[in-house]
Amino acid sequence: MHRDDRVTTEPGDSPVTSVPRDYAPADAGHWFELPEGRDAGKKLFFWDVTLTTQGLVPTEATAETVADLPVVLFVHGNPECSYAYRNVVRALRDRAVAGEFSLPVRLVAVDHIGFGLSSTATHEAVPMDHAENLDQLVGVLDLWDVTLVVHDWGGPIGIGALLREPDRVTGLVACNTTVFPIPFVGPTFDDYPIGWLPWADFPRVTPDRFWPAVASYAVFRQPAGEYRILLELLFYLARVEGFGWFPEHERDARRVYYEQFEDEWNTRASKRLVRQTRYWGHGNTFEDPRIGTRNTAPFYRAIHDGLGREWGPSGCEVDVELVFGGWDPLAKDAVLDQWAEALPQAEGHITVLDGVSHFVEEERPERVAGAVVDAGGFADAHTT
Repeated sequence: MHRDDRVTTEPGDSPVTSVPRDYAPADAGHWFELPEGRDAGKKLFFWDVTLTTQGLVPTEATAETVADLPVVLFVHGNPECSYAYRNVVRALRDRAVAGEFSLPVRLVAVDHIGFGLSSTATHEAVPMDHAENLDQLVGVLDLWDVTLVVHDWGGPIGIGALLREPDRVTGLVACNTTVFPIPFVGPTFDDYPIGWLPWADFPRVTPDRFWPAVASYAVFRQPAGEYRILLELLFYLARVEGFGWFPEHERDARRVYYEQFEDEWNTRASKRLVRQTRYWGHGNTFEDPRIGTRNTAPFYRAIHDGLGREWGPSGCEVDVELVFGGWDPLAKDAVLDQWAEALPQAEGHITVLDGVSHFVEEERPERVAGAVVDAGGFADAHTT
C-alpha cells in the first residue's frame, strides 16, 4: 500500500498554515507528486482510511485486505477542499460504530491543485485539468468498487475522471452539481443569489485581496433575501479583513477556506471556476494568461456521450443518490430532469432539501452520509 515512490508525507507549498486537527484522520494524510499533465511535479494532498466498526484506521495498516474493500471517493468543488466532507465522514463513522453497517469500507478524499493542502496553482485550472490529476491518483491508488461522492465542480471533475475507466464505479452520490448544460430557464448563476450581482460576476467586482473572505463567507451563507446577503457579506468582510475575526460557527473550516486563497494563482483559479458557472456544462473558450486559448467543450461532450452509456441501464447501471439543497439554481427541476434522463435509475432517489443552500454537505452531512450508505449498498454488506 502506497509503495509508489511518488506518494510521500512531504507536503507541497500550500498557503494553509492553520491546519485543524481533524483535517484528515490521524496518520492518513499523504501527497502524490503528479507525473504527467500541466501540473506535473505538483503535489496532490489526499487522505486514505479504512472505516471499521472500531472507527477509522489508516489504509496502510490494512494492506493485506485493501484490494477487497469497496471505496468511497470524495471529490470537492469550489471554493472548498476535502475538509468540506469532515462531517459526512464523522456521520459515517458514527453509523459504523453503531452497527448500522459493518463491512470495512475504504474512504479516500483529495484536495485539487490550488486548494487545501495541495500545491499552489500556476494557471487558471478548470474541471478538465483537475479531472486529469484525479485520474492519475485513482490509478496509482488502484481504486475499484468506487462509490463516487461529488459536490459542485466536483461533479464534472469526478465524473470526468472516472468515466475514463467507468468499470471502477459502482455508485454515485451527487450533491448540488451537474455535468449537463444548465438550462436557461428559472434561476441561473447569472441572477443568483443577487439579481444585479450574480455569482458569475463576483470575480469581476471582487479584488483578489478580498477573495479569501468572500470564499469563506459563501460556503456558510444561508438562504436570505438579496439585500440581507449583501449586508451580511460586507459585515463579514469588515470583521475578517479588519480584525482577523472569524465567526464561531465552523471557525476552523472558515479559516482553511480563507487561507487556501492567500496565494495569487489559487485565487485566480478559484475565480475562473466562478466565471465558468455561466457556461456550466455547455463548454466555452476562454483566455488563460499563461496557457492561451482554452476550450472546455470537448471535455463536456465526452461526459455527455459516456455518462448514460456507461453508468445507465445499458451499462453497469450504478446505484445513484442525488441530495440537493433547494436554494440553488442546480436544484431546479430542469437540472434534475437531466440527471434522471441520463441515469433513469435515479428516479425515486432524488432528494431536494428545502431551506438548504448550495453547500449541502456542510448543512446536512447526516443526509449525505445516508446517501453514501445507500448508493454503496453498505447497509446490506457483511463483515469480511
